[in-house]
Amino acid sequence: MSKTFLAVCVVVGLAAGIAGAQPVGGGIKLGVPFTDAFQSISTQSFQASPQRFVVGPYVEVRLPAQLSVEVDALHQALDFSLAGVSLNSGSWEFPVVVKHRMLAGPFKPYFEAGLAFSRLSDVSGLVVNHTQNFGIVGGGGVEIHLLNLKLSPEIRYDGWFFRNFDTSAPGAATSGVFPAVLQSHRNQLAFLVGFGF
Repeated sequence: MSKTFLAVCVVVGLAAGIAGAQPVGGGIKLGVPFTDAFQSISTQSFQASPQRFVVGPYVEVRLPAQLSVEVDALHQALDFSLAGVSLNSGSWEFPVVVKHRMLAGPFKPYFEAGLAFSRLSDVSGLVVNHTQNFGIVGGGGVEIHLLNLKLSPEIRYDGWFFRNFDTSAPGAATSGVFPAVLQSHRNQLAFLVGFGF
């Protein structure tokens, strides 16, 4: 059993345990980042893969006063080539946000804020400064009720404390795998849509 699968099970289990007698919902989130995961700050050729989708399950505990707590387990493939060398990794992100809905009815605008933990997977052969990271999350959207389905399009910002990849950092090993300077972005923006119940 992989560590990633175990981590997803723990997050979902904790969210369900916190729920107690409160109404619980869940579903799946799909999205597309607005910002690239990496930047190359050199003249060497760098190209990110067009496969940039974000996908994963979420669990939501609904509280009084139009509040709720949401826990996500989002995955994004990080495939790229640098100076003709193809490399790939993956990122699991576990945001925990408090959401506040502002109106009653079938259209409920909301804003959210919280913290996130992330972990890189499949990093063998890559120069990585931090396989784990944490940061802040903020965003807003609207919850749309369509019969038993809840659609939640939103814009979400992630601000990470570390750069997972940074070959320009002091002491970073820049072997032949990284003939150019590569950095991961600490500020990321994404468009997500939740399909929930």
